Amino acid sequence: MPFTAEQFGILAEKTLHFLLILKKNGRIVAFNNRCEILFPTNEIEKKAKYITDYIIDDDVKIFNQSISTLTHQNSIVSESFSFATENLGVLALKFNLTFHNDLIYAAGIDTTEEYKEHRALMTISKLTKTGAWYFDPKNDEMYWSKGCYHIKDLDPNTIMTRALGASFYSKETRARIESYLDNLVKTKKPYQYTEKIVTQKGNEKWVKVVAHPVIYKNEVIYVNGTIADVTDRHNYIEKLKYNEETKNLALKGIQSGLFDHHIEKNEVFYSVDFKKMLGLPLDHDFVPEETFREMIHPDDVDGAIETHIHNLEKEGNQYFNQYRLRDKAGEYHYYEVHGFRRKNNSGETVRMIGNLIDVDQRIANEKTIIESKNRLQAIVNNGFAYTVLLDPKGQILMTDEKSLKIIKRDFNVDPTKNSCLFIDVMPLNFKNTFAHEFNEALKGHTVKKEIERITNNGNTQWLESKYIPIYSQEKKINSVLVSFHDITEQKLAEIAIKQSHLKEQELNTLKSNILSNFSHEIRTPLNGIMTVSKLLLDEKEPKEIKKLLAYLEESKDRLLETIDNLSNFSDLEAIKSNLNIRKVDTNYTVETSYRQYKHLAEAKNLKYDLELDDSCPQITIDEELLKAALNNIVHNGVKYTNKGGIIIRVNSEKSKNNVYISVKDTGIGIEKENLKKIFDPFMQESIGINRRYEGTGIGLSLSKRYIEILGGKIKVKSKIGKGTEFIIIIPKCL
Repeated sequence: MPFTAEQFGILAEKTLHFLLILKKNGRIVAFNNRCEILFPTNEIEKKAKYITDYIIDDDVKIFNQSISTLTHQNSIVSESFSFATENLGVLALKFNLTFHNDLIYAAGIDTTEEYKEHRALMTISKLTKTGAWYFDPKNDEMYWSKGCYHIKDLDPNTIMTRALGASFYSKETRARIESYLDNLVKTKKPYQYTEKIVTQKGNEKWVKVVAHPVIYKNEVIYVNGTIADVTDRHNYIEKLKYNEETKNLALKGIQSGLFDHHIEKNEVFYSVDFKKMLGLPLDHDFVPEETFREMIHPDDVDGAIETHIHNLEKEGNQYFNQYRLRDKAGEYHYYEVHGFRRKNNSGETVRMIGNLIDVDQRIANEKTIIESKNRLQAIVNNGFAYTVLLDPKGQILMTDEKSLKIIKRDFNVDPTKNSCLFIDVMPLNFKNTFAHEFNEALKGHTVKKEIERITNNGNTQWLESKYIPIYSQEKKINSVLVSFHDITEQKLAEIAIKQSHLKEQELNTLKSNILSNFSHEIRTPLNGIMTVSKLLLDEKEPKEIKKLLAYLEESKDRLLETIDNLSNFSDLEAIKSNLNIRKVDTNYTVETSYRQYKHLAEAKNLKYDLELDDSCPQITIDEELLKAALNNIVHNGVKYTNKGGIIIRVNSEKSKNNVYISVKDTGIGIEKENLKKIFDPFMQESIGINRRYEGTGIGLSLSKRYIEILGGKIKVKSKIGKGTEFIIIIPKCL
């Protein structure tokens, strides 16, 4: 039976529900009296308002999305929104929105308390790293709150299943974890456990899981539970266990006894271990302080009392003292006292708790070590030039005074005070081979190496380094002794002898070359002159006389060329001081030399080409000196080429500052080992009686020196049987 208008009116105005009629755009059409707490009536009457004017900002988007989904086919939507009221603060309402005849009918209930509780639970969940979950055993449905997803680093939109929940546990524990839930359904008894998981991001965490059954007619219909991240708590407990174990081991590992000193009562409580160490009676719990003082070595009493009084008066709560005590056998041993002081309101120490530690053996060992170290340091300082003791990692354990002085000066490091690696404070040229020698020593090998270095004053020093492995009692290498012996005088003597021997060989070779070359180069034209002269005296035929005169002229020119080359070589210094420097066209100068030897190339049927630079590069030089250098190279190219040809190029494109002149032939080539010698004076690739080509060996040497006088360079590339290329590099006129 439907409501009458009166019944509906009473129901609408007397209900605790919030009833509104809205346009599709959210404008308020009508509302019941309950809604007045959301917005004042007089404000609504003045001007039509929209419900979004009263909804908090975060929920406006949710409201708009909700009403946008309302259609005639999908006419009902349920959603919650919060309103900011003037008197009641924020109210949370859950609405059923019904779409009918282009209007939205909204009926809402107050869920503020549930909202507050929900927000509180969310906050607690974040602060305590907890999450809630439930399981429906009938439908095998698993639900997780956002807190559960957060703990396991999982996307909250992931569909949750029981199998997925168990997958975060290790394979060894997974079956046991799943059995807890099965047993709860069967036994109806709650459970809890703490176990390690690996999250989706690979992080290890410890979680505590609690589960309680919801029972209806003696059957579990739901399982409610929580999961909490207890990683920090678990690690803290483990740390406490470890510290407790460490403390117990420490007390067992050292000769120590505990005491409790009541200063006001002048009584000291000693532990059983303490009494046993010093031979005090075990049946007395408290011993007077005077009895303890009588046990201190007479030479240490005054210092011990002075330190004791200072400790009681100083700021802070720590206490430390050291002296010798007489034990039960009547012998004195060194002990250290470590304590914590408790003070009264006036700052006076009234009680002290601490322990007494037997350090006699440690002090004896320290004395032995100091004495041994002093002896070893004396040996080190008066031994080799430099000595360094390294541990297996390469850190300096000990070094001599000279090395220490150098390290402090060059690197501002004191290895006796601060640990440092030897490789970080050694000269640069030591580093190339240090790692190899050091590793060999760690393998048990003694290694020797000669090193050349430049000292701080610029002198050259030669050292013989020696890496010696040092073994422990267990026959393991625990350090490496690196020593450096100064062998400079010995090395310089060896070098001087070797250089003297090489110089002697070089002079002998040079002398032989000069004698061989000049005896051949002078004797050959002279023999020609003498022979032709005799023939001229007897010859009557004019044609033959003309030929003989030509031979005579050729021999004369060759002799003059030899003498001129020798003269030019000796006059290099004079040439340097008499240069005729001017700006010239590189193409023209090179073409002049090219034409000079064209007839010789044609006479040997060689291909003879010239490639000039289109940019006509200008150079500032002594033109005659460049021609002389270039002529020697071109002449050699023609002389030593029997097949193929010679090509001369001028190129400046590949450099902004230089002009490149190359002379490339397809001649006999030069052996690789002779490439460095061809610019030496009086040197030829073939020398002596069996040499294949004529010449003094001065030409290329002069060319190189002429080019260098002009500020240029000359390079050569060659292959046997393939030919040779000379490249002259001359600076441009900039």
